[in-house]
Amino acid sequence: MKFAFDRVNLTEMADELIAIRRDLHRFPESAWTEYRTTVKIIEQMEKLDLPVRYGKEIHSRADMYGLPDDRYAQECYRRAKEECGREDLLAAMEGGFTGCVVEIKGDHPGPVVAIRMDIDCNDVAETLNPEHIPAREGFVSTHPNLMHACGHDGHAAIGIGAIRLLAAYRDQMHGTVRFIFQPAEEGLRGAASITKSGVLDGVNWIFGGHIGLKLNELGAMAAASHGFLASTKFDAIFKGRAAHAGASPEMGHNALAAAACAVLNLLAIPRHSGGSSRVNIGTLHGGTGRNVIPEEAVMALETRGLTTEINEFMTAAAERVCKAAAEMYECGYESRFMGAAGSAVCDPELVSRVIDSLGTIDGVTRIVEDFDFGGGEDFTTMMAEVQSKGGKATEMVFGTPIKAPHHNGFFDFDERVILLAAKAIAKIALDLCR
Repeated sequence: MKFAFDRVNLTEMADELIAIRRDLHRFPESAWTEYRTTVKIIEQMEKLDLPVRYGKEIHSRADMYGLPDDRYAQECYRRAKEECGREDLLAAMEGGFTGCVVEIKGDHPGPVVAIRMDIDCNDVAETLNPEHIPAREGFVSTHPNLMHACGHDGHAAIGIGAIRLLAAYRDQMHGTVRFIFQPAEEGLRGAASITKSGVLDGVNWIFGGHIGLKLNELGAMAAASHGFLASTKFDAIFKGRAAHAGASPEMGHNALAAAACAVLNLLAIPRHSGGSSRVNIGTLHGGTGRNVIPEEAVMALETRGLTTEINEFMTAAAERVCKAAAEMYECGYESRFMGAAGSAVCDPELVSRVIDSLGTIDGVTRIVEDFDFGGGEDFTTMMAEVQSKGGKATEMVFGTPIKAPHHNGFFDFDERVILLAAKAIAKIALDLCR
């Protein structure tokens, strides 16, 4: 039998959730700067009179990886104040303490169910092509070189929708549902801070979800995922010696040349026979002028592997290549850790219960038992924490057609998935709290 959610006007709510998603899309914020985004989520909870935890209370400062430089962070904080005006909320978040945790306590005792929704954007310039719906409909990004190109604006709206649905059924809930709106998922940076803060203490069941990926079919939903790629993100810093490129080139040590040498050899690292392995150089910056031997070069790179062991193989090889390239050009070398996540395995017991719940949702037309995720996911850090204490975890995928690949300036999705995913999350949580 399908569950009707007849205590809520679903048509009205669908329109409201799309409006929330579009508002968040217009004002995207990258890792550790999701100030306005967090405020907008808290404001939705204020309407429901639900308690919210945020700021330093939900973070472990020592485990906040890959923080932006102070100047950029301050610019983003000032921008958020101008855009939302909620200094009463923002003051507690200053310094990157973004994201929030919302709890709905049922009228009866029972387990603790946690749900993770990520909220940060990508460092991507959004297209202004009129065929791109956000551009045509007037909700294209207003922040240069920042865009919700991975659907996290949709994830935030889905979480808000699921909370609204669950709030209407608290009298049927046996237990507590804890929603974690996580910052800094991109780059695998935010889950460790949330996890180490104790937010996951006492959690019996935890699940997360992602829209799109390769499940480009509205109505299709995956109850579990496999193929998470363990990953390490780090910056490689090459330190050389500046000199006049014409008058005394022999006096210099070219840091940019060392970095360029490393780039070519990083891409030549042998792949691993045990499973998928990856390496990517995302950015390379170096030098100060055409006629100056570059004194410094900084490279942002990542490694990935189907297992934690394969990723460690790739990371060790990458470090070795960078050090050797630096030595070759008589440069110094250091690496700066920026984020990481391991592989994970979903728990069959929870997956089975998710499948049962999905079968009761009107609009779910196909259930995929196990989906090949094929990428890194910060949520695996939370999964591992809960599983290490006897809890169960899974990562879902909510199918939707997408207009372009994730992390692309033309990315967009079918907004009908927002209400459908919100219903799925709420029903799963209700069924776990019976």
